[in-house]
Amino acid sequence: MWENFGVSQEDVKLLKDYEPYNDITKKAKHQAAQYITRFEELSKGTNFVLMGQAGGGKTHIVLAIGKALLEKRIKVLYMPYLEAIRELKANSMDDEYYMKISERYKRTEILIIDDLFKDKVKKGRLVGELTEADMRHIYPILNYRYSNKLPTLISTECNPNMLIELDEALGGRILERCGKEFGIVFNNQCNYRLRQFTE
Repeated sequence: MWENFGVSQEDVKLLKDYEPYNDITKKAKHQAAQYITRFEELSKGTNFVLMGQAGGGKTHIVLAIGKALLEKRIKVLYMPYLEAIRELKANSMDDEYYMKISERYKRTEILIIDDLFKDKVKKGRLVGELTEADMRHIYPILNYRYSNKLPTLISTECNPNMLIELDEALGGRILERCGKEFGIVFNNQCNYRLRQFTE
């Protein structure tokens, strides 16, 4: 199961090792713990989405959730967005290989998409649009998971408005499935990496 996850065990930190430093990061850690504890009783297909400021520890949290669920014997698959989309685009002419990759992302019990739409955001602003090629690869994965009520854990530098601006249908579906409880926006006071230089 660890091999299938796509991240080596020693590279995944525990949720308890995440050190919150303001109200938003405290909420993110608390809600992540809630998501793990209540996972079996949540509505089918409930997403957990961390949005906004880069450097806030979003990847740490979603991977920690993935690790905890993996330890409950739930199949989890990690999808680093940029690398995965690059691989899908590069293999789009090889039907068999393409389908194999795409189907893994579509059907896994839990999918972690790390840095969703990373190439469209810079310094908290949208700098690009979703191209037809982007949509051809990511839309079927997210749409399949939405339609089949499969939970997805997402980290993204986009805020909710940016997700909607990039694609209203796709953004709306991502946000609908996390609701207010499991959709958290990190603001510009949430840069975990720079905290040591500002204290």
